[in-house]
Amino acid sequence: MQPPARARYSPVVDALCILVFVLVGRGRHEIHEGVGWFFTVLWPLYVGWFAVALAIRLYTRRSGIWLALVVTWLGGIAIAALLRGAFTDRPYVSIFTVIAIAFLGLTTFGWRLIAALIARSRRSEASPA
Repeated sequence: MQPPARARYSPVVDALCILVFVLVGRGRHEIHEGVGWFFTVLWPLYVGWFAVALAIRLYTRRSGIWLALVVTWLGGIAIAALLRGAFTDRPYVSIFTVIAIAFLGLTTFGWRLIAALIARSRRSEASPA
């Protein structure tokens, strides 16, 4: 049995959501430091998000996707906060964590909701009346 089609694109879109979060933050804070800063902010988010996503099989499960996304979202950011505090000179929890929760919640749930609505619309158009 093949994994769902979303298993191919969901991790990429989630990675883009995290990447955009870091890029927007860099722009909002007018940070002009080199690439090192970028990866210092990015890696804990990627490790936290994808560690939880892989552990609970977010990208391959066939049911309970929304609950798995909640667990990935909150668990991933919690792990990222721990990594950020442990391996950088930043606090474990700060306004960064709150904004990450808000931004990544909106974007990762948002794109899935839009995709689900488009899929539902296509199904209703394809089914005979």
